[in-house]
Amino acid sequence: MAKFIASYDLHKQRNYEPVWEALENLGATRLLESLWVLSAQLTASQVRDIIKAAADDDDSVAVVELQQGADWACVKAKQDGVAWLRQNIRA
Repeated sequence: MAKFIASYDLHKQRNYEPVWEALENLGATRLLESLWVLSAQLTASQVRDIIKAAADDDDSVAVVELQQGADWACVKAKQDGVAWLRQNIRA
């Protein structure tokens, strides 16, 4: 199962609920306000497309695959997201 970090910028309408619902349906956990972490048996492009389908045409989406053991650091991030990183990326 691949691990990803996903982020979005909602521009004009900023309709967050459908985007949040799409991420929650993927099993994603919020790390920052618009930065989420998740595990999925999908490609980065597939995750991006699911999020983009919930967003508006002018919104931006980025999805990056994470590797086990990769270094990471956070300041004032959401506890659930930090716990996900500890469990899934670096013990």
